[in-house]
Amino acid sequence: MNGKESRSWQFENFDGPVMPLFDLDQFINDFGDNQRSSRKNISFAPLIGLNMNLKKGVSMNIRHNLSKSVQDESNGLSVRNEKTWTASSNYSYRGGFTIPLPYMDDWHIQNTVNFTLNFDMNESESLGSKNGGAEFGQTAFNSGWKTALRISYSFSSQVSGGIIYEYRESESKTTGKKIDRDFGFDINIAISG
Repeated sequence: MNGKESRSWQFENFDGPVMPLFDLDQFINDFGDNQRSSRKNISFAPLIGLNMNLKKGVSMNIRHNLSKSVQDESNGLSVRNEKTWTASSNYSYRGGFTIPLPYMDDWHIQNTVNFTLNFDMNESESLGSKNGGAEFGQTAFNSGWKTALRISYSFSSQVSGGIIYEYRESESKTTGKKIDRDFGFDINIAISG
């Protein structure tokens, strides 16, 4: 958990006491009319976290982060809330096979296959003054999630490649819902001479 508070004042011909470094409460109360802005942030990163190593080389990681900020300025109060969930899982398999060759030594090939699955979800909400300060309510809202699967393969030390598929959804109070899908692959061949 971490947090931060910042304030700013504006004075003309200031004749008050010296600002104390460790006890600001009295100063804040005495000079509230001169305060121009204040901002408070608090975040839990992570609020919840979990790491797991399962049988047969499967690993999982889950995180939940939470943050909140409050800003008070001359034009009104604004609040921002953010939540994120992230999860990932990985499985790695190492093996090989042998190709029999007639009249020659058999060809032994080592290979590694990696499966990685990621999931992210986020939500952010802004609250603030509306209608010239007459109301206080939601001014913006965004949410979204995405998942991605990547399969990577290394075929000996010279050949490697991978396939990735990603699906994303996002929704905003102003632009509505949007869906994206991505697919790709790559092949790498090491040539030495």
